[in-house]
Amino acid sequence: MPILKNMKHERWIQGMAKGLGGGHAWTAAGYKATGNAAESCSSKTLKRDPRCRARLDELQGRGAKQITDVRDLARRCTSDAVETLKEVMKDKLANSSARVAAANGLLDRGHGKSVQHIEAEISVYDSLSLAGKQALLEVVDEIIDGLDDGDEGNPERLAITHH
Repeated sequence: MPILKNMKHERWIQGMAKGLGGGHAWTAAGYKATGNAAESCSSKTLKRDPRCRARLDELQGRGAKQITDVRDLARRCTSDAVETLKEVMKDKLANSSARVAAANGLLDRGHGKSVQHIEAEISVYDSLSLAGKQALLEVVDEIIDGLDDGDEGNPERLAITHH
């Protein structure tokens, strides 16, 4: 079954398939109802719309079963895979990058991947809406105008209000 044409319905069904309760999935999809109302809307829509029910069944059923089948097959090969990695790691004739990759693979499986640190710069200004940016700039302009008027020593003149 293809994704639902109503994108809010699709996000709601995806949320439920991931284990969110109906009400939480409903609001996470962007609907306005909250609490019991969200749960009720979710439940009623699921009962009334056979496409939503079918989509949820598909995501929870066949898709989940396929993932489980692949995992089960892969897990059956674990000892062979570890043994292959071990052989490559110890093979003096293998190139060094293959040996290092095999050793890292064994370490990752045995001890988990190492923690990677990420640095990021986050600009609050960039995350503002256009209206928010305009409001902020207006406040900054008011402050600058107040300083230009020679009221630097008067803190009441520079009172900032929230827009």
